[in-house]
Order: sequence, then structure tokens, then C-alpha cells
Amino acid sequence: MGKMGRVEQKYRFGWQVVVRLFDLIPLLFAKSRMAILFAILTLGCTIGKEVLAQKSGKVTGSFYKELLRRDEKSFWNTFAFATGLYFVQCLLLALVALFSWCLYLCFRKNLVSSLHNIYFNNNFYYTINSIDDQGIDNPDQRITQDVEKLCNLLAVTILPSLLVSPFVIGYYTYQTWSTAGGFGVGIIYLYFVIGAILNRILVSPLTKWAAKVEKAEGDFRFKHVSVRNNAEESAFYRAAEFEKASSNQIFDVLWRTKRTYVLWQFPTQALQYFFDYYGGVLSYAIQVFPIFIFGTYDDLDQASLSEKISNNAFYYIYLINSFTRLTDLAMNIGELGGYILRVSEILHCSRREKGIENDAFTAEVIDDLQGRKDLSFSISPSGAGKSSFIRVLAELWPNLTGTVRRYLPRCDYFFVPQRPYLPVGRMSLRKQICFPKIVADVREDDADDETERISKILLELHLTQLIDTCGGLDAEVDFEWQDTLSPGEQQRLSLARVILHEPKVVILDEATSSIDINDERDVYQLLQRKGIHYISTGHRETLYNYHNLELHLGRNSATSYTRILGNWIHDVTDDVPQKF
Repeated sequence: MGKMGRVEQKYRFGWQVVVRLFDLIPLLFAKSRMAILFAILTLGCTIGKEVLAQKSGKVTGSFYKELLRRDEKSFWNTFAFATGLYFVQCLLLALVALFSWCLYLCFRKNLVSSLHNIYFNNNFYYTINSIDDQGIDNPDQRITQDVEKLCNLLAVTILPSLLVSPFVIGYYTYQTWSTAGGFGVGIIYLYFVIGAILNRILVSPLTKWAAKVEKAEGDFRFKHVSVRNNAEESAFYRAAEFEKASSNQIFDVLWRTKRTYVLWQFPTQALQYFFDYYGGVLSYAIQVFPIFIFGTYDDLDQASLSEKISNNAFYYIYLINSFTRLTDLAMNIGELGGYILRVSEILHCSRREKGIENDAFTAEVIDDLQGRKDLSFSISPSGAGKSSFIRVLAELWPNLTGTVRRYLPRCDYFFVPQRPYLPVGRMSLRKQICFPKIVADVREDDADDETERISKILLELHLTQLIDTCGGLDAEVDFEWQDTLSPGEQQRLSLARVILHEPKVVILDEATSSIDINDERDVYQLLQRKGIHYISTGHRETLYNYHNLELHLGRNSATSYTRILGNWIHDVTDDVPQKF
């Protein structure tokens, strides 16, 4: 069902994360040069920042030398140089932050747009939300929250450090080799390798638990959304205690999962802090090689020696920090891996060919629409397959046996589901009635004609009060329609869409079950006057008054197809279907 999936996915940090990341990279840069531009700007400013960091790191040594020599003029020259240097360096730091956030915005726009194209293509959103019980959980959360966190971590936290690391490590490795030799470089590299191995061991569970936390967060959020959307029905059942117990139970799962994730973070953070701070001590230990073992600086005076010690310490510390920054990213990369796996599952799920096994109903019933104006009517006991029949006609479900022949293009069919759907987003009344057509800017004459048609339809369906409720067809509303309208009003508004679009055939799935029999009569007479053929499913006996043919669906695939006889005639023109 795609909301609270029953299958527990297993996430591990490994090559699968890398492979899935490469699957997402084309989507991150999809049809947008801006993402490439900001990636280049982020990389360029980060490199510039590192160049200035190298120069500013040597300023401390210069200060030591000038102070020990008591050279006031040189001191103030160094001070002025350092002031300008740090000003430009701070500017570059701000630019790195700015460009990385712009890169985040581009990444998120590109990835969300690409996922929307996948999600809303060929009713894929219906498949993973309504049919695939063994599918991915909370696809809405993956597209909204998981994508946001993925793009944030990747663009703002990881890429600025990761992209420049090879250049920085290469440069400071050369500087360390020049002063401390292979021994100094070997000590630092061994220090990093040990840290990387330990981080690899600790990060893998973090990826798994980060993904589990996101699933639990999605389940908890979905529970409260469900309570909000069904508050009235729940209140009628006096189910407050049940809802509280159920919500607490789901939150307990979230709390326990989050607790495990936090506990797994502790050893990783402890290791991270150790490698961050111990690097300073190690940098001075490496000074043993040029000073005590190699005697490189035996001929320097005290002031020059202090400058060399300061500069070398900076080189060693910066090389160590370049490595520890990579290990520091381990927690972020572990968390990122969980988001990559969750988001990429939408992509991979859409690529899989799915067969929907449904034996509820398959039959050949549309033949009679060819060249005829008969109206058809489907009735059956609950659970016999009426909704399944409608889903097959709508091509939401495949017909595994039998044949469905359609003699009209898909655009000539209109489906009205049993449960009225009023899209959220505080839409105007015009947008609700025109749904699923997107209301765009139109010429004033066309808008006036459409406004007149909509007003007439609302009058015929006794919905003119809606114009007063929202202050006009195009007025902005501060409410959601499904929270404001009664079930009967929602069904009549759904039927108003049919009259406005005027399809050749409309298929009604118990679309008048919540309105009274007088309004039901007005609806069917209006459909007949408009020349709209209709197929209805329902339980009401009053539906016999508006149909010529009956398809009765019984349990165990028992069906009957008969003509409805009677002497009632619609008071309409001769070319409209009549019942004899």
C-alpha cells in the first residue's frame, strides 16, 4: 500500500549505496545547467579557501619570528597582510556556504521534479499507494523529507569537503614529506587508515538504523494524518482511547528505534572526537624527525626555528585534519546512505514490471456501447467485485482473463470514484470544478464563457451556495474543501466536473450514494440532456429508473446481463436514451 509497508527493508552501507548514488546523479543534474554551475562555483571557492588557509596558517610563524626579533616594522606589515588575508578568507567561506545552499536548491528541485515525473507516470503513485502491499513504505515521506535531507547533506555538508580533499591531501602530503620524510607521512597515513577501518565498522549499522528511523517517523506522521482526516468518524465511535493507545504504540516503536540509533552514534562520535583532538598532539610528535633525528634545522637561530616549528605544525595538523574531516563525514555519509537507498527505491520500484493478481472479476461488457445509446447499470452485493470491475475499465488493474474492448479513445471516458476526491492546496472553486484539467490563463472571452457554464451547472446541482461560501469562483480560500463540504455536497461537486467536461461516457462508482433521491434524479436527467452516456454501479433500487441494462455481479463469478423493462419515459428529446 505504500504507506506503512509490511516488508522490512534491510539497509547496509556498502557498494549498493555507491551504485544507487550513481543512479540518482542524473536526476540531481537533470535538465539544469544551474546545478553544474553551482557545483563548479562551490568547488572553486572551496579551493580558493584552502589556498588562503595555507597562507594564513603560516602567519602565526611569521608573528613568532618578528616578535622574537623585536622587528616592529615587519610585525605591522605582517599584521596588515594577515588582516586582508583573513577578510578575503571569511568572504570565501561565506561564498562556499552560499553556493552550496544554491546547489542544494538545484539538487532538490531537480530530484523532486524527476521523482514527480516517475511518481505520476502511468498511475505509478496509485500502484505503490493502493495496490502493492509488499512495496515501499511512505513514498510521500521519501519524496518530501528524505529528498530534503539527502540534498542538504550532499550539497552543504559532504560535497564541499569531499571534492577538495584529494587536492588538499596531496599538497600537505608533499609538505610533510619535505620536512618529516616518509616516516612522518607514514605515521599520519597509518593514523588515518586505523580511523577509517574503525569508522567503516561503526558506520554500517548507522546506515541501517538511520533508514529505520525515517520509516518509523513516516509511520508516526501517517498515523496522525489519518487521525486528522478521520477525526469525525473516529469521534462518532468514541474512539479517543483507542486512537491514543494506537498512536502511543506507534510512537513507542519510533522511540525505541531512535534510541538504538542514538546509542550507535556514541562510539562513532567518541572515535571521531578522539581523532579530531589527538591529531594536534601527533603533529608535535612528528617534529621529532626534522629536529632530533634528521637535524634539519640545526643551523637556524631561535626566531627562525620557532617559525619553522609553527609552520611544520600547521602542515602536519592540516594533513591530519584533512583525513579526520573525512572520518568526521563518516556519520553524515552513513546517514546519507540511508536516504540514498530509500529515495532510489522509488526509482527502482518504478522500473520493475508488476503483475497485479486479481480474480475478482473479468468480463466482456463494453461491446454494447458500440453504435448504441443504451445505458448500463451494474448491481451486486458488497464484495462481489463492482469496484474491481470499475478499476479494470479505468485500466488501473489489468484484466488477466477475458477481454475489455474500448471503442472510444481514453480521453472520451470520465470516471467518478465512490469516494469524492477534492485536491488539497486551498484551491479556488473554479480549480476544484475544472479538475483534473489544469486551470491556466485564458482569454477573457473564454473565461467569461466558462464562468457562465460553471454558474449554470452549480445552479442545476443546487450548489450555488458554494460561490457565496468562498466569495467567487476564483477567490482564494482559507480552508480545505473536503473539511468544509458535506458528503452529499462533495459528490455533487464531483458530478459537476462531469457536466463541465462533457465526456462521451462517464462511469459512476456509487457516485450518488450520499445524495437524496431528488438530487439523484436531477443528476441523471442532466446527464441525459447533455447526451452523456453513463455506466453506474450501486445498491439503490432508484437507479433502475435511469438505466436500460443491468449487469448483476454475484459472488463466485456468477453474473447476469439483462434488459430493464418498464413504462417510465424520461421527459427529454427523442435523440436521448429512453427507457421503455
